[in-house]
Amino acid sequence: MKVNKRNPWHWVWLGLMTFNTLLAVLLRRFIASNNQVVLYGHKLNGNLGAIYRESLNYKELSLTYFTMDYAYYRQLKSEGVLVAWAGSPQALRLLVKAKALISDHGLHSLVLLLDYSSLKFIDVWHGIPFKGFDKHDLKVQRRYDEVWVVSEFMADLYENKFGFKRQKLKVVGYARTDLLINPGKISRAELMREYDIPVTDKKVILYAPTWKQDDAGRSLYPFDMVEAEFLRELSKMAEKHNCIFLTRMHLNAASKCSESFANVYTVPADKYPDTERLLLLSDILVYDWSSIAFDFLLLNRPAIYLDVPPPFRKGFSLDGSYRYGEAVTDLAEFKAALAKAVETSEAGMPSINEHRKEIKTIVYERYADSLSSDRACQEISRIV
Repeated sequence: MKVNKRNPWHWVWLGLMTFNTLLAVLLRRFIASNNQVVLYGHKLNGNLGAIYRESLNYKELSLTYFTMDYAYYRQLKSEGVLVAWAGSPQALRLLVKAKALISDHGLHSLVLLLDYSSLKFIDVWHGIPFKGFDKHDLKVQRRYDEVWVVSEFMADLYENKFGFKRQKLKVVGYARTDLLINPGKISRAELMREYDIPVTDKKVILYAPTWKQDDAGRSLYPFDMVEAEFLRELSKMAEKHNCIFLTRMHLNAASKCSESFANVYTVPADKYPDTERLLLLSDILVYDWSSIAFDFLLLNRPAIYLDVPPPFRKGFSLDGSYRYGEAVTDLAEFKAALAKAVETSEAGMPSINEHRKEIKTIVYERYADSLSSDRACQEISRIV
């Protein structure tokens, strides 16, 4: 859960979690751990969600999602998910008895267990980054027992650029991408209903920019256009090309648009946390510097990238040479690229160029095989 500093309930929930964490630090000195595993992140999605779902196929594994958000706890519980609310006695028992904790973001007050307990910590992160990190970043994750990465290429990046010790890095692939490689029998109509979009056979174009990052004055909309101006243009393009647009802002950005426009739908991350299923629905991706591009890469569908300045103070982890699709620098180029992409994005017959294939091979190596969740669960079995 992302803590809203203006919400008093969030401070109460954080206080209760901190209290339980302090008790767990004390009690773990006298109580032996078992094979339980804690999952911790903003939502049960991405790598955490994929690993949790796969773990249900392993009788020896017991993974429980841990959250401060009481409303989200109630929602997951009603769906049959193994979940613990951070302020409850159940959460205390879980923290006392657990063998390992797997996270994909920060830890909040759970960092006390990293400092003062034998609980094993594993990081799975939440996206392959364009944004530059250096040895001063990811300080907490560098203290983890293990860090799971997508490929040997990314392990080299973590070691040489981010300052991680090589022996802590394990290559398992990216569990979240398994669904993109092997989606099973998920229907398009099912996905549209899931995201509250009218069922249609029109092409779906996903607009998914990154947030302001290190540039406080950065706009979420390109070409020096304000929100209403840009979305109005999307609406016009949708009508002209018989398609619909979905706007997906980063979790750290405002989730709702102030105005509505025909054939333009908002799918905010806080309401619809499962990004991979959204990507399955999308025929074309429009992006700038968002790491969502590396996930969409595996679908081999057309993409357009907005050639706008990068908002990263520390440069790149993976630079602009890792972007793919047609580059556009203004509205006219965007309209032309979109018209071309809509015409060429026939279902089941995606266009793909050699540069894109090269990026996929470099970043994912042999680990884009739909088995990353299974490899992760085998590693958990080894640990517990």
